Amino acid sequence: MQDFLVSILLGFSTILGVQNLPTSTGDWNVESRWASADGNWILKANNSNLKSSCSPGKYLVFPQVTHGIHKVYADQKLIYTSGDATFQTTSAFYERGIVACDFVAEAKEVTWTVQTYSKYFARIKHMPTVASSRSEYFFQDVVVNIVAAGCLLILALFSVFIFRGRVRGSDIASLTIGSVALAIYAALTCGNYIGLNSSMLTIHKIADVSVWVGSFAYIYFFRNFNFLGKVEFYSFLCAFLVGELLIIFGGSADVVQVGTTIPIPFAFICMLSFLIRAIMDGFNAGFNKNSILGIISITSFVAAGCNDLLHILGVIDTNMLMPVGSVFGVFFLAASVNQDIEKTYLERDDLVSNLQTKVEEQTRHLSSALDQVKKSQAELVQSARLASLGTLSAGIAHEINNAINFVNGAVIPLERKVMKSIPEGDRVITEKLFAAIKEGTHLTVEIVRSLRNFTGLNQAKVKDVNLKETLVSVLTILKSKMSHIEIRAEISDSLVLNCYQVGLNQIFMNLISNAIDVMPASGGKITVVAVEALPNNIEIRISDNGHGMSNKVKDRIFDPFYTTKEVGKGTGLGLHIVQKEVERHSGTITVESEVNVGTTFVITLPKNSELSSLKVAS
Repeated sequence: MQDFLVSILLGFSTILGVQNLPTSTGDWNVESRWASADGNWILKANNSNLKSSCSPGKYLVFPQVTHGIHKVYADQKLIYTSGDATFQTTSAFYERGIVACDFVAEAKEVTWTVQTYSKYFARIKHMPTVASSRSEYFFQDVVVNIVAAGCLLILALFSVFIFRGRVRGSDIASLTIGSVALAIYAALTCGNYIGLNSSMLTIHKIADVSVWVGSFAYIYFFRNFNFLGKVEFYSFLCAFLVGELLIIFGGSADVVQVGTTIPIPFAFICMLSFLIRAIMDGFNAGFNKNSILGIISITSFVAAGCNDLLHILGVIDTNMLMPVGSVFGVFFLAASVNQDIEKTYLERDDLVSNLQTKVEEQTRHLSSALDQVKKSQAELVQSARLASLGTLSAGIAHEINNAINFVNGAVIPLERKVMKSIPEGDRVITEKLFAAIKEGTHLTVEIVRSLRNFTGLNQAKVKDVNLKETLVSVLTILKSKMSHIEIRAEISDSLVLNCYQVGLNQIFMNLISNAIDVMPASGGKITVVAVEALPNNIEIRISDNGHGMSNKVKDRIFDPFYTTKEVGKGTGLGLHIVQKEVERHSGTITVESEVNVGTTFVITLPKNSELSSLKVAS
């Protein structure tokens, strides 16, 4: 079975045109072409012409051999070895081998042997070369991998502490496991430099398991975001499981490498699927920062993976880039996730802001509705009060009328009888007394009539109302409060308004009562003017020379329960009722006022409006 799997790998390399030796070997004489010895494969070559090229101060650089070691002899004396020939201790995975020319410049013959424990990796792309420095190779083969491992571990910590509580736990686990696994792989590729002493095969297995666990973690991450179809994902999952089993339980490096190779095509199908879908989505929906970061992340994985795959297969001779590609891939992937988180939080903040705005708006509506309910409640209270007042006035008016009728019925016969029986000298004073009685009863009848008109007891529907007569009724009721006030009325006797009698009474009563309350102790004057105005309106102006109002007071006079009077002397409903009555009659009311000058209310009412459908004031 092992030979069969190795044959498949070697056959695959043959199809790709991979050779185990370069076409030209130059000054190097190949003595042994990957001969088998104790389960290993050895290449042996020598060179007797290095003096011309390998001068002191330069370096002899040997080609990379995957999972191999180099030995260099100068005139049969071992001067360099890169590892343990038994592979019981760890060497670098991609050992290059570098010898200072100072050690070989004087040698007549330099012998080089390279040994690998994998038949699949028994190949080189070029013969040894001379370089002026070794630092660039050490940087490429060792420093880059160790730095990449450190960066990946930092990114793993970043994923745990920065994304915790902000993204799903499975996504954090994918990023963290992927970063740690690839960090292990990067570190193990130069295991001898970090002090590992396990066998080469054990470290080889751990590294290859880690690289595929890391790759699976990232593919699973993208699968979570629906960037990969089920067919691609589950195909890779099956290849991943088969490969991991071969790596873990494989008895030789070649079987391990078979396990490492099996998931490669499926992984790249997944990666290319991610990349193609991300680019197509960008063209369809537009490229934003998040999509660009995702494309860079996937491209980093794909480019590094392709490079390492072709290098391991022997198709190209380059440096291994998977550790570096992983760092860039994970970094841009984390940046993409962070950008997605920021977008989510911005959307959340917008939703919260919109919700707060809507809550505030609904609160304002509820507050407005509550205020309206309070106003309606106040109006209902006032309506009940007015209804009670009307009922009480009806009873009082009825009783007073009865009493006055008795008085009127008795006063005339009484006058005749008294006038016949009294002396001539008492007649003048008696006539004056009876005249006063008659005047008093007449005034009482007028007061009762005005009270009946004010409370609407003589009407219940819309009708033509004489403005002057209405004003006279109101002034009669208020007569006792106006002894020190001059009233001037400029209203035509024929001026008629189609309205509710009670509503018009309330308008006059409240406005004139308020004017009386603000009059000076002497010299008070109230003017009531009513004229016809275009189009088909009547304008009523009620003016006084009281103390006037400030703008602050003027802005609130129509609010229910707002009053500037002392406690117990005003309800704050009078002007609110006036405003509602004017609006009920489809009219308008404005106020002009100046402190210490006076106030004028201007009311405009339609002369002939369709008011029959209006309800009685509430």
